[in-house]
Amino acid sequence: MSKITALLQKMKSLCNSNNGKDTFNSPVTAEEISDWEIAHNVKLCDELKEFYLFSNGMNLRIYFSTFNICPFEKITFREGDLLGYGEFEGYMKIGDFVGDGSIICIDRNYHVCCIFEGDAEITKCSLTELIERELEHLEEKIEYRK
Repeated sequence: MSKITALLQKMKSLCNSNNGKDTFNSPVTAEEISDWEIAHNVKLCDELKEFYLFSNGMNLRIYFSTFNICPFEKITFREGDLLGYGEFEGYMKIGDFVGDGSIICIDRNYHVCCIFEGDAEITKCSLTELIERELEHLEEKIEYRK
């Protein structure tokens, strides 16, 4: 089992036991991913594929968490600028953090980038690192509520 799948399983278990049952969706199939890659002439990175094979997007809204990854059918590389910043051409928006204006993107080198709306600065990490960080935040919120 990959690290991202193990993290997502742990996150799903925590959500299910803490009134977050609608957080994850049914997964997409490997065939759907392959068809999308052919149609868009893009090869997705393994960790993004693994995410979508686990869940077709997620909407983490538990204990004021607002972390979202969009459904597979809504992802696409942007050929125009993103949020009005020309230097973000070619990024694929995959989600957001509701409330603070940050969006979650992947660049063509498969770096996950969090871009704050109104600020051209980006923070790069892997999708696994992002999920790991959000799982830690979720665990802290759950522990605080006990």
